[in-house]
Amino acid sequence: MPIRRGAVLLLVLGMVAGASGAGPSLRADWTMPPRCTPFAPARIEDLKEELRQTGYRLVIAIHPDKGDADKGYPPRDLFVVGADGSGLKRLTDTPEKDERAPRTSPDGKWFTFNYGDYLVNTRTLEISDKPIWAGYAWTPDSKRTIHCDKRGLVYTDIRTGERSAPIPVPQRVSVTDLSSDGQWVIFEIRNFRGKKYTVDFMPAGGGEIRKMPNHPKGGGECHPHFSPDAKWMCWNAGGSLAVRRFDPALPEGTDGKIVTLPADRLGQDPCGRWSHGGRYVAYVNIPHKGSWKVHSPLCIVRVADGATVTISPPGWVGHHWDYDWLPPADE
Repeated sequence: MPIRRGAVLLLVLGMVAGASGAGPSLRADWTMPPRCTPFAPARIEDLKEELRQTGYRLVIAIHPDKGDADKGYPPRDLFVVGADGSGLKRLTDTPEKDERAPRTSPDGKWFTFNYGDYLVNTRTLEISDKPIWAGYAWTPDSKRTIHCDKRGLVYTDIRTGERSAPIPVPQRVSVTDLSSDGQWVIFEIRNFRGKKYTVDFMPAGGGEIRKMPNHPKGGGECHPHFSPDAKWMCWNAGGSLAVRRFDPALPEGTDGKIVTLPADRLGQDPCGRWSHGGRYVAYVNIPHKGSWKVHSPLCIVRVADGATVTISPPGWVGHHWDYDWLPPADE
C-alpha cells in the first residue's frame, strides 16, 4: 500500500521530536469551555516536575507565622506561587487586615479575595482600587458572582456592582460553587434530613434542595466543589478527599460511584480546589492526629494515581477557602 506524503511528513517530524528528546508540551492553556480529564494517566512520574511543566500557579493566603490557636491567628496576606512550590511572591502586605479566600474566574482572567470583596487581574496582579462587594462563586461567563443571603440567591455584576433581585430558596445556604452551565449551585448543609452533614445542590434559578448520597464511611462531609466542566465534583468526605461524577439528570445527582483518595497521604479535612484541566486538586494537609485549628501545608494531589506533593511549609497556609489555581504567567 503506498504511503501518503502527509503520513511521511508526520513520521519524519515524530522521529525528529523523538531524537531531540522533545515530547508533547504539558503547558496548561486554560481552554474554554473547560475539558477535564481527572483520571487521565500521569504524564511524568515525578508530580512536582509535571506541575512545573504545566506552568500552573496558585494564589494562597498565608499567615506570616504559625500563630497560637488559642489566641487566634495573625492576619493573612496573599501570595502567588508556582504549582511546583517555586517562585513564592507576596501580593498584599496588610499587617492589620486579614486577606483570604481567593477565587479564580472560570476564564482565568480574574480572581477575587475576601469572599468576593476585591478583584485582581491574574496577568498583571493589579488589585482593584475599590471593593466590588461581590460573591465567592463565579458565573460561567466570568462577569458575575453568586451568593446566598437571607433573602435568597443574588447575582452581582463585578464591573458595576449591580445586584439582581433575590431568588427565593427553601433555606439560606453557603454557596461553594456554580456549575459550568450556570444551572446548579452546590453547598453543604448541617443537620439536614436526618444527617449531621450533607452535600446538596439545587437549581440556580431557585427550587427544591436535592440531597446527594453521603459517603459510606460517613463523617464531617463538607466543602464540595465542581470540576471546571462540572462533570465531576470533589469534597471532604470526612477523612479524605473524595471524587465522583455529577449528573443532575440522575435522581441523586450522581451515579453513586465514589473514588476516595488515599487518606494516609492527604490527612484529615482535605477540602479541595480543582485545577482547570481537572488532573489535580489542591488541598491543605492536616495530620489525622492533629487539629484543624493548626494551619498546615498546602499540597496537590494527582487524581489519577493519588500522588501528592507539598508546595508550602507547615504553619503558613489557611485552610478550606484559602487557595485557588491561576493560569501560567504568560497566559
